[in-house]
Amino acid sequence: MPVTQIVNTLTGWPGRKLINNVLYVINLVTFSTLALRDWFSKNRLFNSRSYSTTVAQIIFTGVDALPTITFLGLATGFIFTFRLISISDTLGGNDDISDLLITVICLSAGPFLAAIIIISRTGSAIVVDLGNMKLHGEIEALENMGININDYLVAPRIISTAISQLAITVYFTVIALLSGIIISALFVNPTHFNFIYSISDSFTPYLMGIFVIKNIIFGYVIATVACYNGLHVRNSATEVPQRTTASIVQSLSFVFVIDGLLTLAIFI
Repeated sequence: MPVTQIVNTLTGWPGRKLINNVLYVINLVTFSTLALRDWFSKNRLFNSRSYSTTVAQIIFTGVDALPTITFLGLATGFIFTFRLISISDTLGGNDDISDLLITVICLSAGPFLAAIIIISRTGSAIVVDLGNMKLHGEIEALENMGININDYLVAPRIISTAISQLAITVYFTVIALLSGIIISALFVNPTHFNFIYSISDSFTPYLMGIFVIKNIIFGYVIATVACYNGLHVRNSATEVPQRTTASIVQSLSFVFVIDGLLTLAIFI
């Protein structure tokens, strides 16, 4: 192979990779937007029948994950919250410790751990479920019956995963903070109960907005990637595990990128 051709191949690869990634993101945004459009155009806000599929997915994604989240929250409370608070008397500056806890537990560890659990449980389950439905002809059968797949299968999973991500993170954050504060107050210094009020005062509306936005986006992206990969299974059963692996990797990549961008927004 001529040197010029090698150079052109090496220099062209990053550009092609970038273009493919941008086009993939555009496909995901279009895919999810159409799904949500179809759902909101058909369903009414206070019609309970419209939410049966969404509620069922929330139970699987959020409620069934509570034991794992509880354990992780207690472990995080002991490993991080308790230790940081217990050294506050030595370091001084309770406000600084409160800000650190908000940054580490509320804005970083909580959303990220919840996202990992949802990716491993819900994301993979969605890909397998939709992929098998595609292979067995169930998707085609539903479409032939006049059922809108976006409204029936895709949008409920996106909405429920976004809600569950936020709810799980709130639950994890409360457990991680309160358990660490209580342990520190009981075994180190009773005045450490004041951290409850200090953290509440330090958690500004701006940080609350970042917290909510980050979790909603995490859940939205995880479910969108999972549904997209599941519905793109074609003719072979071997595509299901391949698409599941691709969904996990892509979701983790998006979570890292989004987390980095929002972290920059916090400190700018």
